[in-house]
Amino acid sequence: MPGSLPDALETLLTTSLPGLFGGGAVGLSVGGGLLEIDQEQSADATASEPRPDDRVDDLEFDPQDPAGPYTLTQPPYPGPRRVWLVTGADDRITLRPKEVIWDRTDARVFSLALRPQRDVSAVTGIRVLYGVTAVYTKVKAVQTLDVRLETSDAGMLERAESLVVAVIQLNRQRLADGARASYEDGDYSAIVEIKNVGLVRGTTPEDDVRLLLLRAELELKASRALGEDEGAPIERILTPGRPPDPDRPIDIHIDVEA
Repeated sequence: MPGSLPDALETLLTTSLPGLFGGGAVGLSVGGGLLEIDQEQSADATASEPRPDDRVDDLEFDPQDPAGPYTLTQPPYPGPRRVWLVTGADDRITLRPKEVIWDRTDARVFSLALRPQRDVSAVTGIRVLYGVTAVYTKVKAVQTLDVRLETSDAGMLERAESLVVAVIQLNRQRLADGARASYEDGDYSAIVEIKNVGLVRGTTPEDDVRLLLLRAELELKASRALGEDEGAPIERILTPGRPPDPDRPIDIHIDVEA
């Protein structure tokens, strides 16, 4: 469940502080520590039942044929759908409803009718937020991480500790984005996201070592695909023994004895 948080943190520090860690002036290692599951917040009585959920699809944009068509990964639930163009820098451009044309026979398929003045030269993808019917649950946990800094130069060690603290505090959202992980196999998928991360304390276990302790709040969203007999909407409610009336999808007859 920790996802790629230790790797994301080490990458953030080495790229942000190349003078310290790029040439080996200071030794750096990041380790994932204890992982504690929040039993109370993770309890979900409806975990095995189909229910409405939000889904985000990131689709590849075709600059040679921007109109598409494009296909969602799951059948959408009735309701609003939001569509963006996404650039290589991960900037989002909101599309107006008239610029998105949904297929009348297949609810997963749509085409684009972009305004002539739309500049799509930097666009690399299409992001769609829509509702689905899914079987899912969320597991919340807290993970601790150790950042170990090591050098025999006392001044360099103090400098490294201060700069590492600065990088972490100023890039918490970047760290959370880099640590997001998604896994799929068969009918099951899991998405691990960092909801919050921060420093807890620093210690000096040895003269040439500084140890920083971080605390991260994680959320794992577990989902599985619907079976053929799950999530189907109720089309008719009939009274046993009475013939169906095509004009009355809900036909409940109540006998009252006087």
